[in-house]
Amino acid sequence: MTNVGIIGCGNISRFHCEGYERAGARIVHVCDLRAEAAQTVAARYDARASTDYRAVLDDPQVELVSVLTTAATHKEICLAAIEAGKGIVCEKTLTDAADASFEVASAAQRAGTFFATAYMKRFFPALQLAKNLLPDMGQIISIYARSWQPWDLWTTPLEPALATHPSPMMRNYGGGALVCCGSHILDLVHWLAGRPERLCGDLYIRQGMDVDIQANAMLWLEGGGIVHFETCWHPLKFVGYERNGWDERLEINAVGGRLDIYTVKWDQPLNNPALVVHHDASTGRTTEYRFPAVNPFDIEMAEVVRRFQAGEPGFPSAWDGYVVDEIIAHIVDSARENTVLDVRWKDR
Repeated sequence: MTNVGIIGCGNISRFHCEGYERAGARIVHVCDLRAEAAQTVAARYDARASTDYRAVLDDPQVELVSVLTTAATHKEICLAAIEAGKGIVCEKTLTDAADASFEVASAAQRAGTFFATAYMKRFFPALQLAKNLLPDMGQIISIYARSWQPWDLWTTPLEPALATHPSPMMRNYGGGALVCCGSHILDLVHWLAGRPERLCGDLYIRQGMDVDIQANAMLWLEGGGIVHFETCWHPLKFVGYERNGWDERLEINAVGGRLDIYTVKWDQPLNNPALVVHHDASTGRTTEYRFPAVNPFDIEMAEVVRRFQAGEPGFPSAWDGYVVDEIIAHIVDSARENTVLDVRWKDR
């Protein structure tokens, strides 16, 4: 049985904790700066509670830790966890800056640390099927990648915190919609189609704010094909696959056909399944694949535990986390410089 430490007891911690429990792991130590939050989660799992992450890393019982704090703290905690010899699962984004993510991934590689970046959308059965279908579909022509999430920041009065500089979004995550919404869809693009070799980006930042509420980019892939990417916090409450404002999808066009992929709201994944529609160019057949609604966090945590116990590398890896953060950094730089940029990969 794998003994797990939880660092950070915010909303997403529930999914990690429940996933570990269902995978047969044991949560033995829980930490949060808010003592009450840590104690509440700890009581549920008969675990120890702390307010300092170092107590979790110093605990000899803890073998694997989930780092679920704000992205601005990930570098410090992950480097300390690597030094302490713990296996690590770090929630997206890996850090709040590409240079920091490269440092973390490099340190994990040198130490031989088990390290997974928690991009759970790879674990939807629909996405797993899409990954398996793509190799037989030939050269990718284009991808439309969209992540729109409902939060009206276009016309409503700004909350005082959002009009403060630096805002909590900038301090904690290093950005707005691009980081918080777009990172997942960029990870799927990278996983399904490879890295971009160059890109151009644009950000819309509402007056009075210091983070973007909309980001757009074109990414030219190393293996051929072009990605049209957009992410946005928006006021359209009833659009999208589930008609609840969550509007996230991929359209992948290849010489052998098309895949249309629709995800579901991240914190309510059991309401509906993710969906993939396959259009086969050779047969003219269109097949819609609907799976039972599942919680991808449960599948993710089960795979984390299996890989950790088997001594296999984490998936997605620390380097996968770095790739997303480097793409984000280049989109921001391209928007600022108003130019097309070649992507400078630090791991090459």
